Amino acid sequence: MSIKTVVIPVAGMGTRFLPATKAISKEMLPVLDKPLLHYAVDEAKSAGINNFIFVTNISNNFPFLYLSKNISLEKHLKKKNKIKTLKILQSLTIQKRNIKLVLQKKPLGLGDAILRTQKYIKEEDFAVMLPDDLILGKSCLKELIKVFNKEKSSVLAAMQVESKDVSKYGIIKGNKVNSKMMKVSELIEKPTLKNAPSNLAVVGRYVLKNSIFRYLRKTNRGSNDEIQLTDAISVSAKNEKVFSFRFSGKRYDCGEKLGFLKAQIASALLDPELKKNIRSELKKI
Repeated sequence: MSIKTVVIPVAGMGTRFLPATKAISKEMLPVLDKPLLHYAVDEAKSAGINNFIFVTNISNNFPFLYLSKNISLEKHLKKKNKIKTLKILQSLTIQKRNIKLVLQKKPLGLGDAILRTQKYIKEEDFAVMLPDDLILGKSCLKELIKVFNKEKSSVLAAMQVESKDVSKYGIIKGNKVNSKMMKVSELIEKPTLKNAPSNLAVVGRYVLKNSIFRYLRKTNRGSNDEIQLTDAISVSAKNEKVFSFRFSGKRYDCGEKLGFLKAQIASALLDPELKKNIRSELKKI
């Protein structure tokens, strides 16, 4: 059985983007005309996902609002003959039974967020997506699920990072399988450059065996005094196969301002209506 459920954590307070995130949550910040959440949901749908679990905070109901049907807006668009826009909205809509909101009252880490979803996931294997990581181009999640279906093992999205940046990521130690895959032996969360076993970093896409819950329950607080998903995966790699996969698309870190700006420019260069003018406008600036 293939992966049908994705967990999307959106419980953060978005402090790096204040005051913009005072009234809306970070995943609703737009890259061009679509919020980050939209890109994540589109990527998940293209990979065959139909069940969405959002781990959120008490004031964030935006995923449910954004993905639910808006009858009055659809009527307005139909009346104005804005059929193209109407079809985009209709394709985004997810049935209420396929959306779950799970509350994370305190920021206790990604591992804690995932653990809170177990009652909905039950015995399924599942995916995790971090909408901060915008990946343009080929569907990263689709690539990971293809590997998962072949190997029947957890698979993590990975990319090479510069040496100066290894302390920002979970870094992979392992053995090369081929040009894109490694068999993971250990993950080290935010190591110093001296202690980093490689410059291959985990980014915000995971396809996980259900057994990860067993390891998460035994995981103590680690980096930033939070329960780290990478710590649980690292322990699991000592007992079962875990692979990393270097995905084909281009990733932008929209959790910080420079990455978010780069994503705007890259998306504009891919947009049929904007790409003709964006280069000349950038030169003018």
